[in-house]
Amino acid sequence: MDIRKIAVVGGFAVGAALTFAPLASADTDITSTVDSEITLLNTLFTGEADLTSVPSADITGGTTAGSFEIINPSDVGAVDGTAATGTTPFAELLYGFNPANLTLDPGAYDVLNGAVGEFDDAFNVGLYALENGGALVPTTDIGTDLISTGATTTALGTDSVTGAFTTFFEAGVSDMAGYFDLPSLF
Repeated sequence: MDIRKIAVVGGFAVGAALTFAPLASADTDITSTVDSEITLLNTLFTGEADLTSVPSADITGGTTAGSFEIINPSDVGAVDGTAATGTTPFAELLYGFNPANLTLDPGAYDVLNGAVGEFDDAFNVGLYALENGGALVPTTDIGTDLISTGATTTALGTDSVTGAFTTFFEAGVSDMAGYFDLPSLF
């Protein structure tokens, strides 16, 4: 009976070792994860455009790994609308129900008013820390390993993984509140 228990525990130990071995030997570079996140954002962006009948000719970019799809600058007014003329269904799907959320450069990074990118960045900070013994993403990796660059300087300026994660997460929650035209929680 005791031998069976030892065999079961040994089996679990082997399974855990095989499961978590990739994390122990993981590459410190999270660029492939970020590229996957950007690809997903591009897919959501294109889906929103298709759903609201935005012509595919109005979308550019996203052709190389790590690049976002955007609306052609010359087509932004027609696709997005303006605060003065009202928003289009595409803009409402992308930014939410507050015309003040409109930007001059709508792109895949604006999905759910930018909240998805902020949550991805919070995840990226945690992933980098997990793979690198609790280290904060280096400032030199801002361009390649993180999605949003606006909040990145502020987040990494906290000089801690917890501070950076929290800054990105709170920005995502605020973006979601803006999407639904709710008061900011932070």
